Amino acid sequence: MRLSLQDLNAITACPLCKAPMSVTEGQDATCHGCGETYRWCAGTWDLIPSSIRRTSILWTSWDQLQANGVVSYEQDPERNLAVGDREDCALFSRFCGFDGLVLDVGCGPQACPAYFRFRSDRTRFVGIDPLIRASGSQYLQIRALSEFLPFRDHTFDHVVFATSLDHIIEPVAALREARRVCRTCGEIDIWNGEKRKGAPPTVAGHEWYERLEKPLSAEDVFHLRRLRSTDVNVIFAEAGLGLAEEQVRRVDEYRTNFFYRLRVLEPPRPTRRPPENPPETPTLSC
Repeated sequence: MRLSLQDLNAITACPLCKAPMSVTEGQDATCHGCGETYRWCAGTWDLIPSSIRRTSILWTSWDQLQANGVVSYEQDPERNLAVGDREDCALFSRFCGFDGLVLDVGCGPQACPAYFRFRSDRTRFVGIDPLIRASGSQYLQIRALSEFLPFRDHTFDHVVFATSLDHIIEPVAALREARRVCRTCGEIDIWNGEKRKGAPPTVAGHEWYERLEKPLSAEDVFHLRRLRSTDVNVIFAEAGLGLAEEQVRRVDEYRTNFFYRLRVLEPPRPTRRPPENPPETPTLSC
């Protein structure tokens, strides 16, 4: 299930300029294309570009939401991480039908997500998440951002967003990156949970939850904006992705899980107009 360092170097690219880039375990890496340097820290590579400006109010809010997420992972991992024998994770795993090389975008810090359960023997996983730390994971995890994927074009058979798309500042940009790194015959698998307005918090009454700070620009303490089923098709189209399959799984009267299988849309082919005066077809003789 774990990708080797040799295989990783065959697919790694600079998150900024997309030039091929090699990494060595335990060492910082430098892109020879643009000169950006990436640190080795906390047992993995930090491939978040230091040169990008993250000073807007959205990034400030996102940083607070990430901090809230860390608290929820530590205080209540069974509810906030894909761990244990969860039916929803099993359903999504079967929906994806993992085979080949899989990129999990926003994989979380757990050692092995429960939705990795159903897969072929040849499946290999790579996970990216801005919160990755040395965790003794069972597969390769890299610290990175969804809007700046550190991989070469047309690399993965599956690109997965398991309840992570609505935690991203620019979901269209993230999906365009997913489209770039997905193989032509591959797929992008998305699990989006929708919660109706008025739904009670699943962790209400917990002291740690009551202490979380909600940024002014955020919808709640974990999401900048929750994505509704009416939103996602617009986002998919803007990213150049077509919906191949959708499954709807009702959880309770307030919550529903949506599973989406997306394919890369082929660019429109130019229409060829016949010439106004086509030449006569020559007569062929034997």
